[in-house]
Amino acid sequence: MRKYEALIVFNMKGSETLDELTAAISKTLQEAGAKVSETTNVGRREFAYTSQHLTHGQYMLFAFEAEPSVIRQVRETLAIDERVHYQYYRAK
Repeated sequence: MRKYEALIVFNMKGSETLDELTAAISKTLQEAGAKVSETTNVGRREFAYTSQHLTHGQYMLFAFEAEPSVIRQVRETLAIDERVHYQYYRAK
């Protein structure tokens, strides 16, 4: 298993709270086989330009351990989730 960090930018135009969104993403990671060790609220940030009719997003950082194949599975799952505006993964 390798250590990874995922930066997820949430689209906060829905009715869900940040805690609910964080729990949903953590659950998605765990169902794919990752072990989430830490979540960090980076804060609400304004985008440099309007992206998909959004001017800002809520940034969350997830630290986890997983096999490399898990990243592709999670990325594909979250790509179709309308609550997720942007996702970025890196190995630690």
